Amino acid sequence: MENLYTDYSIPTKISEKRIYDIYCDNYDSIHYLFVEFQFSWLQQAYNALKDLDKYNILVYLYKENFVELNELFKVKSLNEFYINPRFNLDKINIVQISNKLRLSKETTRRKILELEEDGILVKEKKRISVTLKAGLLQKPEHTINSFSKILQNVSYLLHNEKKVKKYYPKEFFVRKIKNRFTQILAIFLEYQIEYLLTRKVLANNDMEMWFIVGSLLYNQIMFVKKSEKKNHYQKEWIDKVLNVGEKRGINAMSISDLTGIPRPTVIRKLKKLLKQNDIFKDKDNLYYITDGKLFAELNKLRLLNIKKLTTTISRINNIIFFS
Repeated sequence: MENLYTDYSIPTKISEKRIYDIYCDNYDSIHYLFVEFQFSWLQQAYNALKDLDKYNILVYLYKENFVELNELFKVKSLNEFYINPRFNLDKINIVQISNKLRLSKETTRRKILELEEDGILVKEKKRISVTLKAGLLQKPEHTINSFSKILQNVSYLLHNEKKVKKYYPKEFFVRKIKNRFTQILAIFLEYQIEYLLTRKVLANNDMEMWFIVGSLLYNQIMFVKKSEKKNHYQKEWIDKVLNVGEKRGINAMSISDLTGIPRPTVIRKLKKLLKQNDIFKDKDNLYYITDGKLFAELNKLRLLNIKKLTTTISRINNIIFFS
């Protein structure tokens, strides 16, 4: 296989710092793909079960299964895994799920019972079984394609800046992820769960509320993208996102259409966000985020995420090219 990373004959791993620097130097091009990926993930998650906490429980169980397979040095391709995607977890309980996903024990117990009623989980004493029906919800073709766009972009930038010999297209990464599906998804889902939970905490520990906040951010960030002006990843980029707010808000019906969350629920949660001064509404009933406590906290997470995401990209790349 031709080596992506170096001009030397012996393959070497590209450093996390180099990917971090590439990300920061080309923030706009990578981050817009990342924002689109995250918003699409939430749309798909809500559409699957109409309950983001239940979806997170299911994703967490898949992640735990993939971690177990890695510990046993077993790697399954996407096709191998989905021949029979039912699996059992013997060392997991409601308290563990509750702690990991920042849910109350009562909520966790209720959500698991609902997943049982849906035929997605089977709970027998200390064992939880994920059924074939869950596999119909979870086959992550879209996730693999969307995340591969980010890996493709990083590959292109590395090649364009003459850090590596060869550029690899999206299809290459899709194929490689599918080939080492359980190994790579264990890493990716560990990252993804933490990404969502840290943002959920800022939205009153409410995943639907975070999705609504995310839709406002998504709208404003996409307007920055349309300007096609390259922005520095720190203050200049933030100023652009904030300054489009009053001009480019979004109404409750549009939020409902984007998210799939019923309009009455959207309005109720928007009112709570308004009361907390986390968002603003103009005379045309358009909602947007501007400078304030919530945005300041989200920006801190955004800057921390550059490091966490580039670490995840580096780990996945090392599996793709060196396994």
